[in-house]
Amino acid sequence: MDAANYNTLDFMRISTKLTLSLTSIGLLIFISYGFYHLSIEQKDLTRNISLQTRLLGKSLQIAIENAMRDKQLADITELLKGLEQIEPELNVRIYDQQGKAFPDAIGTFYPSEFQERLHIALKDDEDDQFFYPEKNPEYITLLLPLQNIQGESLGVLVFVRTLHEMRRDLDITRRNLAISTLAFILITVPLCTLICLIYIGRPLQRLTEGMKQIRDGNFSTLPLINHQDEIGALLKTFNTMASELASARQKLKEEAQSRRHVQTALQEADKLITIGQLSAGLAHEIGSPLQILKGRSEHLVLCADQPEEVIRHARILASQTDRITRIVQQLLDFTRRHPPHFTHINLSEPVNAVLDLLGYEAHKKQVELIYEASKELPLIYADGDGIQQIVLNLITNALSATGKGGRVFVAAEPYQLSIGPTHNEAVDVVQLTVRDNGCGMSPEILEHLFDPFFTTRHAQGGVGLGLAVAHSIVTAHHGTIKAESAPGLGSTITLILPVEKPNHGVD
Repeated sequence: MDAANYNTLDFMRISTKLTLSLTSIGLLIFISYGFYHLSIEQKDLTRNISLQTRLLGKSLQIAIENAMRDKQLADITELLKGLEQIEPELNVRIYDQQGKAFPDAIGTFYPSEFQERLHIALKDDEDDQFFYPEKNPEYITLLLPLQNIQGESLGVLVFVRTLHEMRRDLDITRRNLAISTLAFILITVPLCTLICLIYIGRPLQRLTEGMKQIRDGNFSTLPLINHQDEIGALLKTFNTMASELASARQKLKEEAQSRRHVQTALQEADKLITIGQLSAGLAHEIGSPLQILKGRSEHLVLCADQPEEVIRHARILASQTDRITRIVQQLLDFTRRHPPHFTHINLSEPVNAVLDLLGYEAHKKQVELIYEASKELPLIYADGDGIQQIVLNLITNALSATGKGGRVFVAAEPYQLSIGPTHNEAVDVVQLTVRDNGCGMSPEILEHLFDPFFTTRHAQGGVGLGLAVAHSIVTAHHGTIKAESAPGLGSTITLILPVEKPNHGVD
């Protein structure tokens, strides 16, 4: 299972958790209220039944006491039978002082524990009312003492009422509570699930798809729905991030393309410089012999007393000598640099251009690249492209010589240089310093540092022309360049360029 499927499951799990949480909270509140309502109803029913039983008992107590004083036992029997016919769940008995029941004893169909509880209450001979059992009762019992006019005890009036009706009402309430709870679950769960999917699940899914698009290189923004909440703010922030990433990626592409162009141009320049050096050497080495050969062949052609075959070979030799001369001249013309374009420039401009170009390389090598320039840096009269090539070669070499965690320090500052035999004349110059804390160089290397084709980086593809070209450009600007280094102590390259168009060099 890939990361996208894990993300989808996580989003679905969030929606499910939120649905279950909301449903559980609502269900807890609903059930709590239901049990509270059931408890209140049970208390109300118990209180009403207790009150009704006591009112009925008091009425019968008075009627039976009057009938007993008048010796009308038949009336008492008819009254009790009529009452039981009207209320079958009500049993009324009269117990005398000897414990004998009238008209008969409470039936044995009641539980034995209830019979024992009733006998205990009869012995107390006091007004008493109790429920049996105490929890979820099935009967309510009322005991009322019977007395004559003198206050003498005649017996006890006992009411036993079955609570089937109350239990039925409570069962109906419990059933309604269960049905309401089930209906609440069936309605709330799908509704909460739908709401969570609409407001949480789908936006998170869109974010997942957007992240997959960014991973695949597509930085297009996500369609926004009118969410005036944290999800909407998250989508807007994601779109802002996607736009910034797209812009940053485009800039990186442009910088990479520019870097490739510069590198290609430098490679071509190195090739041309190499060809130019070779061409200059060839022109110097074979130029003189060619002139001699050409002169001798032309002399032979002008000698009329020579055989025709010798004159023919002399003409061929002269034409081929001219052809070789033209080939060497064409090679020199091809490799000859264009004349520099001198103008007043700020040295910081080509330096900053090179620093921007090599900033990524320095970051990749974990080398700190620092540039400090004086605020009062004067303009120099120079060729901007040539100065940029010099700085590029110097900083590139410094980065190559500096290891991880090292530092390359570049500084530009105005300077007054004393010149002349007595050093009594000063000219304004700009001094550029490139210093690193890399591996350094030995005196033997320093001696040949600016020689063409001398390099210590053969394995890295160096051809030994960078510093030689830099030296030639500095010379064309009537400036100076020098190097200081020691093994293990890093290197310092100092470049001095005149401010104004010089009438003489600044040695």
